[in-house]
Amino acid sequence: MSEQEVKSVIPLESNPEVFGGFAKSLGLHDAWTFQDIYSLVDPDLLAFLPRPVKAVILLFPLSEESEKELREKPEAEAVIQDPSNSTNKNYPIWFKQTVRNACGLYALLHSLSNNQDLLTEDSILKQFLTSNPVPHGKYSNNEALDNFIVSISEIYHERSLQGDTAAPPAENEVELHFITFVEKDGVLYELDGRNPSGAKPLGKTVAAESNGEPDLLNEPLLKERFEWYHNNASESMKLQFSLLGLGPSLN
Repeated sequence: MSEQEVKSVIPLESNPEVFGGFAKSLGLHDAWTFQDIYSLVDPDLLAFLPRPVKAVILLFPLSEESEKELREKPEAEAVIQDPSNSTNKNYPIWFKQTVRNACGLYALLHSLSNNQDLLTEDSILKQFLTSNPVPHGKYSNNEALDNFIVSISEIYHERSLQGDTAAPPAENEVELHFITFVEKDGVLYELDGRNPSGAKPLGKTVAAESNGEPDLLNEPLLKERFEWYHNNASESMKLQFSLLGLGPSLN
């Protein structure tokens, strides 16, 4: 897809029903869904969430600091993304964002593609991933992915109109952005389709240290990363944050 052919879509609303419905359309098993996360530290609010949480989607307001960090490529991050590094070949699947305002779509794809055991075997996403194996844990901007994005664009459009607030036009510049956190082989990763370095490793998980079951809500690194984004947002935008967790369904 060339610079002149960049497609724009209506942004998704950070709404568990919107994301959950879209995820089901792509193949998420009925036993799993998305839930609102109202706190990462309040034990009373965390107690209501079904566990374990397999992926977390963060919606945050763009800031000067977040944009500056995105332009930088830390040396350690570059090393872990280098396919020639034989000790780091099992990164999570990462998609380069090529569709404007579709960060919600890419956040959902990152959540589901890195938890393929939660997908039904005959689902459109599982079939795409099976037919297009990922070299070294990430997709480049290739024709197969572009065609897949186009093929699900109608589902995306339907879901983008089902939120509680009026959706902005696709051509509008948006100040909010979705990213995803997943665990892969004991490492917590931040997945942002705009990051030129691909998947960003944050560090070893608590679950890996204790040989326990991965549950992202138990991870201090996730809390630290959320705080970083929150601390770097302007005061007028601090109420624009939201978190969605991929976990067991209550039904």
